[in-house]
Amino acid sequence: MTLIDTHAGCGLYDLNADQAQRTGEAAQGVVRAFADAHPLLNDYRDAVKAVNTGDEPDLYPGSPRVLAQLLRPQDLLILNEKHPEDAKALRYAMRGTSAAVHERDAYELWLALLPTRTPRGVVVVDPPYEQTDERDRITATLAAAQRKWAHGVTVIWYPLKDRAAHERWKQKLRRLGIAKFMSVEHWLYDADQPGIYNGAGLFIINPPYAFTQALPPLLEALRAALAPEGHRGDITAEWLSD
Repeated sequence: MTLIDTHAGCGLYDLNADQAQRTGEAAQGVVRAFADAHPLLNDYRDAVKAVNTGDEPDLYPGSPRVLAQLLRPQDLLILNEKHPEDAKALRYAMRGTSAAVHERDAYELWLALLPTRTPRGVVVVDPPYEQTDERDRITATLAAAQRKWAHGVTVIWYPLKDRAAHERWKQKLRRLGIAKFMSVEHWLYDADQPGIYNGAGLFIINPPYAFTQALPPLLEALRAALAPEGHRGDITAEWLSD
């Protein structure tokens, strides 16, 4: 299997760094999930424990480190990070693994590596959404990728802020006509609060059947673990294909 991460970032993050402390996202996310004893979160806790030595997490594994933990000897892991300083940190974080690290435009690399050299593959697309055209580039590249690699699994992460704007993007993606296209969304707050981080979601193309069957109880465990005080939160999974 080939695993490709188009926006790999630094690979490993210090939860005590100023940025992590300033945003509060670590306290709301990984710290709460790590402390939750629900057995369905065991795999996640194990992934966090693997990069820490103490009882409390000081480091957070980005998707490259999590993917590396799942690798079998015959699997390929290809990571991409365009920004030089982050790419340098990524190479350091991935030392001792078999991962290949690229410094290319993420969307160019996404298409260039398809179809994968192995019969099965997964592409993880998790940009920071700092560019105003990020969603348009994802939409266009996904459409082109499907023409080259219709059977592969693609996972696209996205932040949730403005429901109306997000629904407009989903409608554009629906019109691509992808046969097996799932959306999983976790809204943290009960009422819409545009402009703030309100949760995150995944678009998943060609999700494996076993994954879709295991999803409902896992989503409920995540909702309960991450619900902010005074809010129930909501996690939904829906098919964007007919």
